[in-house]
Amino acid sequence: MRVHPSRHRWPAAILAAAVAPLILAAMLEAPSASAGPAALSASASPAAAVTRPVLLIDGTVLHARPLPGGGHAVAVRPGARPDSILALAIGHHMQEIPAEALPYLGRGLDPSLFDLRALRRAEAHGVLPVRVIFSGRAPRLPGITVTHSRPGSEQGYLTPAGAVAFGAALFRQFRTDHALASYGQDGMFAGGVDIALAGTRVLAARPARPRFRLHTLTMAATDLRGRPDTGDAVFVLDVDNPLRFADPIESFNVFDHGIAKFSVPAGHYWAIGDFLSFSGKSVGERLAVLPQFTVRRSRTVRLSERSATSEIGFTTSRPATLQLTGFTMIRGSGNGTTFTFGFFDSGLPLWVSPTSRKPTVGTLRSFTTGQLTSSRDGNNAAYAYNLDFAGPDGIIPARQHYDATPGSLATVTERYFQDVRSRGLWGVFGGFPAEVAGLLFANLYQFSPPTRQVQYFTANRSLVWSAFYEEFGSFRLFGAGQSDAFRVFAGGQRLAENWNAYPLHPQPDVQLLRGVMGAALPALPSASRRGNVLTLVTAPFSDSYRGHSGNPVFSFVTGKELVAGSYAIYQNGVKIADGNPVNRIRPVQLSPRRSVIKFVLSEGRSDTKFPLSTAATTAWTWRSAPQPTATVPRNWFCGFSRLGRLLHSCAVQPMMTLNYHVRGLLSDGRTSAGPQVIDLAVGHIQLARPARITGATAQVSYNDGQTFQPATVTPTGAGRFRISFTAPAGVDVTLRVSATDAAGGSITENIMRAYGVAS
Repeated sequence: MRVHPSRHRWPAAILAAAVAPLILAAMLEAPSASAGPAALSASASPAAAVTRPVLLIDGTVLHARPLPGGGHAVAVRPGARPDSILALAIGHHMQEIPAEALPYLGRGLDPSLFDLRALRRAEAHGVLPVRVIFSGRAPRLPGITVTHSRPGSEQGYLTPAGAVAFGAALFRQFRTDHALASYGQDGMFAGGVDIALAGTRVLAARPARPRFRLHTLTMAATDLRGRPDTGDAVFVLDVDNPLRFADPIESFNVFDHGIAKFSVPAGHYWAIGDFLSFSGKSVGERLAVLPQFTVRRSRTVRLSERSATSEIGFTTSRPATLQLTGFTMIRGSGNGTTFTFGFFDSGLPLWVSPTSRKPTVGTLRSFTTGQLTSSRDGNNAAYAYNLDFAGPDGIIPARQHYDATPGSLATVTERYFQDVRSRGLWGVFGGFPAEVAGLLFANLYQFSPPTRQVQYFTANRSLVWSAFYEEFGSFRLFGAGQSDAFRVFAGGQRLAENWNAYPLHPQPDVQLLRGVMGAALPALPSASRRGNVLTLVTAPFSDSYRGHSGNPVFSFVTGKELVAGSYAIYQNGVKIADGNPVNRIRPVQLSPRRSVIKFVLSEGRSDTKFPLSTAATTAWTWRSAPQPTATVPRNWFCGFSRLGRLLHSCAVQPMMTLNYHVRGLLSDGRTSAGPQVIDLAVGHIQLARPARITGATAQVSYNDGQTFQPATVTPTGAGRFRISFTAPAGVDVTLRVSATDAAGGSITENIMRAYGVAS
């Protein structure tokens, strides 16, 4: 089946509420000094997609997190207008700017409104606090609730619903101003209106004060009709040294009667013209790229919308609707810094301009991605295609239509277990090494677990994928579910994957990548010792599928984490640390002597939406001693230096693991009454020194742990056991399992209401 971007006409209500669905990611990479362990989520896995969200002023809700290798992963939730975001990162500083808001940056909308770190600090209880500055009469801005007012300024906030209302008004303003290139001069921004995040200073666009001579660069552009363009955008960036000219305000401009001007130092540059075509209620986008040009004196450089002649499309063997089209350009500069621009359109036509000459300064790579589903809107899809293709080095290929043949794909049949039916969300991150080092983007689609779904993935040994899902995706409750580690697929490979299969319990981080991809996405051992400092990380409420880790669960309205718990660390029987694991298990100082470590972790979920696997208490013991020369491979890391560099010097501790497979488990987390069989695998976390498993015991309870009775445990070899017992109908099975190894290590785990038995 040949699939092209949809040319459907939008209903007026949707068009009025949404700009052309474009995700523009512009990233200037540098080592992140802040991306230490505290910046990672409660889940050890860098693939985990759920994190505390931020609300943008247009109603978009974002989940974003840094990856240990320096990149960023951004997921956009449905519910706002079709996604249209500029993700801009410079070093560890990252901004998310909706495309319709970009022309107003410094012309009515302050950059603080799109700064993820600032938004996380400022937002609470699901509201976005803002400050409005104006001259003359106070403006009446849609969606903003005013709490304090004085001459020339107001304080207020936006709720999620208010932000959606503001976003709809912003798009209407954008559509009007696009025809005139009059951004920030009239309408809702008339009278000198400037909106900023509360507690920050408004930064209006202002002339730069350079330390070097500037030249006038005139970008001249024509539209599809060959006439001077008005209202479209252009980016100009320095490819010799981006630090000289890469500010998001100064490097961006809009065309007015075919002209956009910049003041730049002499050097080599590249430019991207982003042209939006409005034809009635239909929207299309064309990207005109100039990979390199030179500025020695004031000059004019020309761009043409007509040059974007190659339309992105895909062919699939099964009928599918294109939901997301992506085009990513990664431009290396002369001093080694890298720009990443990724454009992602939600199913609308996207054309790019091919190039034939490689840059003489720096590098250029391009990647084309697509996501297609069996359903028209992406929700409740029976199957989905996740596609990514790398272009040739140095040029943008002329043919942007790709064939997803069955032999080039991996097929994963996914079964989602869940005790309470809900409206959840699923998404997929994926990319080649260069993409992983920059931006990974995921669209989130609704579905109703428990359910089944088939995912098709482009198979390539240099391409990684990580799927994830949230059990709940509302403002009342979101999160839970599982996230997968990044993994590589082979062409023609067929897999079956169980998500959220009970019982749920703490699990360690897992690394499934090697070589270049592993180094790009290193994993953090769940128990490691660097000198005499012990670091512990686990993911709560994880299933037992290798690579899965449990997601946190939040209330967006209250900002409250619904997973609670405690931990304690003992050395030779003396408690040396305790705390709340939701706030991170902090590194602890150990005695330099050889000793026995005991780590006790208790976690529970407080909402009635979780009737099964409600709580787990796990206790580990192992022997530990300093190993000053111990290191981990490059696909692992031990933490971060003060400059943000990955550390590889540490000793992985012999923490034990338990994995369960309940035979006959139904999708709602229950089995039939009568004989019960649980396959148990006992082992150690990755990289730990192996030790022979010496035994295991199990007990079960049907009254929430008030009384226990022994279960039969039969060894089946190589650290595997079979647990068997007979359960009555209509009960929940609480499990208590213990195991030991030959090195003196042990693990005991108590899982409250681990799974259920049907009536």
